[in-house]
Amino acid sequence: MEQVALKKMRTNQLVTCNLIAGIMIVTFSIFFQFLHIQLTHLFFCLGIVMLFQSILGFFKRKSTKSIIPIFEQVAIYEKEKLGKEWEKEQRTENISRVVLSGLMFFQSFSFRDVTNPFFEIQPAFLFFLVAMFLVIMNVSMLFRFRKIDRSTEEHELKGYTKESNMMGLVLGLLSAIILFGFIIIFVLP
Repeated sequence: MEQVALKKMRTNQLVTCNLIAGIMIVTFSIFFQFLHIQLTHLFFCLGIVMLFQSILGFFKRKSTKSIIPIFEQVAIYEKEKLGKEWEKEQRTENISRVVLSGLMFFQSFSFRDVTNPFFEIQPAFLFFLVAMFLVIMNVSMLFRFRKIDRSTEEHELKGYTKESNMMGLVLGLLSAIILFGFIIIFVLP
């Protein structure tokens, strides 16, 4: 793929992902403000969405089809570029979604007795969470683009799935530490 076309595709992918994330954040915020949804309902809905995505992913297997055309274009490009690593990555993502779905259902069960609705959380804390989510999403996507797009041969990407999963784990732990520190410093006092 030519550099100009590749840059345009990646820019469209980044814009689309941010647009979808923004729409989801605004939609959830509106629902929470007007319907007074509680945490148990949020976690239950997220669990259902993740479970549906994982089941759909298991049925798709090696297919690159997507409802959103830019995601299909990216999947075709990355499947060609990554080879067998793309299949490993898809399988790992589907398994991770099943595990996260289970965690969301567990959280839903754990928060069933909590009567405070979600909208009572301090706006500064919610803003911090949204900003942190968007920064992590964009930075991880940019690192992914750089690694995949700059490789010229398939053997350069051997072990990419394992490497990206380890990087995700480290990034997740770092995010949890930052979030925990933010809660202790700004929310608890």
